[in-house]
Amino acid sequence: RDSQKASDGSIVIDVAGMRNLGVYGSDFSSKIEAVYACLRDKSETIGQLPIKLYETPLKKSRVQVKTGRLHRLFCEKPCDYMTFQEFMEMLVVSLERFGAFYAYVERNDRGNVMSIIPFRFQGNIRPNMDVNGAVYYTYLRNDGKPGDPYRAEDLFIIKNFTFDGYTPVSPLVQNARLMGIADAQEETAFESNTDGITARMYGSTPNGFKDDNKIARLQEQIKTLRGPKGTSSIPIFEEDLKFHSFKLTPAETELLKNREFTVNRICRIFRVPVHRVGVASTNTGTGDVFDLDEAYMRDSLNPILVKVEKALNPLLPAGYEIEFDRNAFYAGSPWRLVEHVEKAVKGGLYSINEGRNALGEEPVEGGDVYCVDNNNVVYGTWDELDSMQERLYGANNQPAPTEDKPDGQ
Repeated sequence: RDSQKASDGSIVIDVAGMRNLGVYGSDFSSKIEAVYACLRDKSETIGQLPIKLYETPLKKSRVQVKTGRLHRLFCEKPCDYMTFQEFMEMLVVSLERFGAFYAYVERNDRGNVMSIIPFRFQGNIRPNMDVNGAVYYTYLRNDGKPGDPYRAEDLFIIKNFTFDGYTPVSPLVQNARLMGIADAQEETAFESNTDGITARMYGSTPNGFKDDNKIARLQEQIKTLRGPKGTSSIPIFEEDLKFHSFKLTPAETELLKNREFTVNRICRIFRVPVHRVGVASTNTGTGDVFDLDEAYMRDSLNPILVKVEKALNPLLPAGYEIEFDRNAFYAGSPWRLVEHVEKAVKGGLYSINEGRNALGEEPVEGGDVYCVDNNNVVYGTWDELDSMQERLYGANNQPAPTEDKPDGQ
């Protein structure tokens, strides 16, 4: 399609080359327990945050839009087969695995957005730059050949930081060595536990086995003894045969001891607190967990939310904007959410009804007002200043304040 060509008549140069994500950039890495836990926690945490659509009239307060085509497209179902929650979960997983998320923006004849359709194989998108400096993207087909190029404005793109301005950096590829260490630890633990009680044993007897029938019976018994089902078997050995347990080598023991440390390192890559993937710490109390969760939102989740907001808002018609409801992050801790809303209402940041809306409650009549909790200040209008000063200072037999004596002394 001509509308999707990056630059007609130009010689194309693949500046970055064809990226090879390698084994640790594929589905393999997500099979490592800590990687899977981080991907699941981060994607589900962001996916559950509601996104709100606002109309922003000129010189007026913005108004939330809860119905209509735009609300359905940008807040409920960006495409036919995905809800917005599923869309965001896929976005986060792709961003953490490949360093970027790509979706095709389908428009009608008037240029209005009709749907946002993610590419199925996110790792098949290749960013490139032609000799004119125009960045374009190609999608590798199943036969390995590049398809039609897409312009940047044809796509919805969320990416991590880059070294060249357009090629995203994949966390898994950059930390492939650590993924290899984690895989070796998992494999060692698997081999140490999978083959049952005889996995690390050897037998000895003072008599020896000279009868072929006895040797055959011993082999059959060992077969039934090995594996998980062998734990329920009661073998009877001949010739005073005794089994002795092999010990793990020092290298294997050290490898298994470092598994928890490796989990911490993987969590640092994805910027997920270790307590969220089930690693408990004796030095972490309840208050520390709350602080860690707030840092998680501020330092890890919020940058992604801001990127998505800045990428989606240009797709909206003029006069509209979207914003994630970050307060929903505390929905799992109701008292923390109540504390936050209470401070916002008392500080005049929320109206009463806005506070009730943040808590999921229905608005009340007369609740669209802003209140400030303060026992030391008397509020009024300028035309009431003299009478208020008379009532306030006259009652205490104090002179009213003047310009040269603001405190009235």
